[in-house]
Amino acid sequence: MTNAGAESPATAPEAGAGSEQINLWTGFRLLLPFARNGWVAFAIAATLSAIASLALLGPFWVIYRVVDEIVAGQATRDGMYGYAALAAGFVVLQYGLMAIAEWTGHRGAFATLEQLRLRIGRRLGQVPLGFLTNRRSGAIQRTLSDDIERLEQFLAHVVPDVTSALTTMLFMVVWLLIVDWRMALASLAVVAVALPLMAIGTRRGSGKLDAYTRAMARMNASIVEFVRAMPVVRTFNGTGRVFAETKAAIDDGAEYEVQWAREFLPIFTVFFVLVSSPVLVIVPVGLLLWHTGHVDTSTLLFFFIVGLGFTLPLLRLLNVMATFAYLGLGARLVRELDEAEVLPEPAGAARLEGSRLEVRAVDFAYPVRDEEPRQVLHDVTFSAEPGTVTAIVGPSGAGKSTLARLIARFWDVDGGSIRIGGVDIREMPMTQLMDQVAFVFQETFLFSDSVVANLRLAKPEATEGEIVEAATAARAHEFISALPQGYDTPLGEGSGRLSGGERQRLAIARAILKGAPIVVLDEATAYADPENEVALQGALSRLVAGRTVVIIAHRLSTVAGADQTLVMDEGHIVERGRHEQLIAHGGLYARMWEAFSEASGIALTGGSPAAASLAGEGVSS
Repeated sequence: MTNAGAESPATAPEAGAGSEQINLWTGFRLLLPFARNGWVAFAIAATLSAIASLALLGPFWVIYRVVDEIVAGQATRDGMYGYAALAAGFVVLQYGLMAIAEWTGHRGAFATLEQLRLRIGRRLGQVPLGFLTNRRSGAIQRTLSDDIERLEQFLAHVVPDVTSALTTMLFMVVWLLIVDWRMALASLAVVAVALPLMAIGTRRGSGKLDAYTRAMARMNASIVEFVRAMPVVRTFNGTGRVFAETKAAIDDGAEYEVQWAREFLPIFTVFFVLVSSPVLVIVPVGLLLWHTGHVDTSTLLFFFIVGLGFTLPLLRLLNVMATFAYLGLGARLVRELDEAEVLPEPAGAARLEGSRLEVRAVDFAYPVRDEEPRQVLHDVTFSAEPGTVTAIVGPSGAGKSTLARLIARFWDVDGGSIRIGGVDIREMPMTQLMDQVAFVFQETFLFSDSVVANLRLAKPEATEGEIVEAATAARAHEFISALPQGYDTPLGEGSGRLSGGERQRLAIARAILKGAPIVVLDEATAYADPENEVALQGALSRLVAGRTVVIIAHRLSTVAGADQTLVMDEGHIVERGRHEQLIAHGGLYARMWEAFSEASGIALTGGSPAAASLAGEGVSS
């Protein structure tokens, strides 16, 4: 296995990492663009919510009229019945409009999320493959499901709720000022104190959100790893030690929760008390004005009734605004996928002359966010002729797997070029490049589908005969036939019913079925045990026959018969030649072969039976 530190791209930053601090206002700014696609539905929902807010004020107006008539001695039974019916009508209108607004907003939200997921899915099909390997698959899955789902809360709930709360507050303030400006100012006194507190509280609370989210991400990752690793952990009697690490991550997450609560909750508590207690100002001011004859009894009672509920929309607004930072964090992660840089591709297919592979003076450094790029390949040059085998060997971290992935254009090179058939791979569409190259990686991915569906991934139109022929060539037909449903057997998640060697042979069968003129094998026998290594070598010999082949391996015996061997160290090609020449040279390859021979009992000048079989079946020229 290659050294991840040197040959793997930098791990993507955890959730919440990044240069932009997420708070109330940046969260709102990140969320707003997602409302543009369904703006008609959201505009209708917001308008209906505003009208519903006016209907909400209707019962208060009815109360004001009833109190006024009772105080004036003009109340009648029929009039009271009429007012009751009118109040009920306002309530029905309010809830009816809110229901329609909710329905419209949700339809717009669901349509927007559907289009967003499809758009990101298409984008992921256009980004460099290295973009995907840079990130944990769980993080991308979480963004496509959980983070996008957070946007539904903003689009379907926050938009109408904010509109309703602001409209209610605005019209309530205007109404109270019209009735009596002095009592209105008394009612607004608590708001003048509460709003700055709300701003301070949300700023302090959201300032801890990034760190809190990172702690939660570490905790979740640690828990998942602990559960998945349980068989290995218990086998080595390491439950206590590993659980201690998981417990530390859980404790760290809990500590961030406590810190967030300390920052936010005290201010929020004061705010809640203030907006829930306007009576503390309204009652004494109102009684003073009534006693001095500046307000009449009906006005005083109106403010006692309406003023007490005047600040309730503020509480709803606080709950909504407090989610902006949290939702904005999800919006930022979604935006990173939605705006990921795509690989530039030409519109038309390039004209290739054969399948000669050329790597010319390639330099490459992994792109790392907020850090200086780390150079991993330096002036790498070689060519691989059709019908020959090129082996790439070297110590862990030398750059072997990086070079293999550059052939697949996981990333674009920083300097130099990689050419197939005389054409720079950057000048051909990805579909054409993928038609030219078949890859068998160390980690074999199989879908949770049938065996035949996994094989047809390489050639969807393949006939049953072609599939069986490819599986037979890959030494896989026998074990496939022994499965409960043969080629129709579902493999299940992670294809757990198959051994590592069997999964590799399925990957080789897939590559054979593809029929690409260039084959890249990256540690393809890494999981082979002594019994199935011969089967794997036989499968590889059928795969590579007549093709341009690049093999990366730690088991030097598997590449001893290669036409040329490139020895890499620290991103440079330090030696090149055939096996016998490199042994005679006495350099790094000779030392690696000696160490390998001592470990496996293979003679210094010979190869393993598997390597001899590979060479004898047409691998070397």
